[in-house]
Amino acid sequence: MRSKPSSGAGGRRASISGSRMSEEKVQRDVAPNIAALRAEGLDTASIERLFAQYPTLLTVSHATFSGSLTALRQLAALLPDDPRAVQAPSEATQLGVALWLYPTAGAQLLSRTNLGSLIDGNLRLRRRLGISDAQTALGLFTYYPALLTDFERAEAMVAHLQHLQADGTLSAEQVACLALTALRLTPAEFDRRWREGGLSRASKGALKSISLKDPASRRRAAAEALGELLQAADGVPGPLQQQYRQQGVALVERQPRLWDASIAALKAGWTSLQRLGLSSSQVVAVVQEQPAVLVYNWDGEAKQRLLAWVQQELDMTPFDLLTRSPRSVSRSVATLAMRVDFLRLHRPALWEQLASCDPVPLLRLLGETKRFCANAGCTATELDAFNCSWLATPAGRCWGAKPRQETRRTRNT
Repeated sequence: MRSKPSSGAGGRRASISGSRMSEEKVQRDVAPNIAALRAEGLDTASIERLFAQYPTLLTVSHATFSGSLTALRQLAALLPDDPRAVQAPSEATQLGVALWLYPTAGAQLLSRTNLGSLIDGNLRLRRRLGISDAQTALGLFTYYPALLTDFERAEAMVAHLQHLQADGTLSAEQVACLALTALRLTPAEFDRRWREGGLSRASKGALKSISLKDPASRRRAAAEALGELLQAADGVPGPLQQQYRQQGVALVERQPRLWDASIAALKAGWTSLQRLGLSSSQVVAVVQEQPAVLVYNWDGEAKQRLLAWVQQELDMTPFDLLTRSPRSVSRSVATLAMRVDFLRLHRPALWEQLASCDPVPLLRLLGETKRFCANAGCTATELDAFNCSWLATPAGRCWGAKPRQETRRTRNT
């Protein structure tokens, strides 16, 4: 049940999880908490989104809420710049912008007691692994489980990662990747997951699977689920046949992100591709070309916006995009649209030339920053400056707007 806080809170009762909140609770905690968010420059829609993303926030006392706001102001000051900030409410403070950009983790952080000391401990531990305060701040605002609370265990894990890096088992890049996901584990549990999941041979993206309790079993389950989907697409009844099981194994080995997906998420991804108008054989062709398409939410706003832009600007159908330029599906539509508008405004001759040809090379160009800058005759700094101004334009607000928070379908640990 979606709960919406009242901005005035007078004469009304707040509701959460089917129960009704007393008028005393509203006046003592909810109303002051909303007022505090308004003082950070958030508008009604932004405040409602915070409470909707984490309804338990409605039950937080004003004392806890105030303390967490103070701690988050300091954390928000460490965040790296985000060009989307120009689309936040005009009166938003630095913290207000952070809560607008990252409402889910932001709401969860606001509900924590003793948040200031927890943040200090998290920053200190990750500094020992070479992680900057800006990286840690961004990690906490985007991935709430990264907030450590058991510092004794985390201290042991930090020392373990340092040892593994010193003896060459882990690179500095791998340690940086593991710093957000592995510090909740004991060294023994980390070693087990590392060994059984085959993560020593894994890519940077696959290292995130260290947070899974049983990565090896998850890999097997994902491979079997994919095999069943491939077999059903071929119209072959009965138990899973070995050839389809092997195809599933091959797909999982090619794309570690499938390890992180629940079986329900993989099936939902397959179904959402069919809802785009793809036949079973076309879905098979797409998945064989780029297995990662199954972990995207094709019914969600972000991917729907990408498909709409590709159709409007490049006259490509979903099947065209997914088979002819599969890597483009991981691109942000904001990036693609911004770079096209840069060419239109500042390199019209080049744009006319590119627009008259096959769209696939254009998509590749738009998705590669160094190559794009070389061809467009601009620097990355100039492109970033254009992006900041573009996001404030009607086109920027259309294609570059922050999608509404979507429910994650991927992870079951």
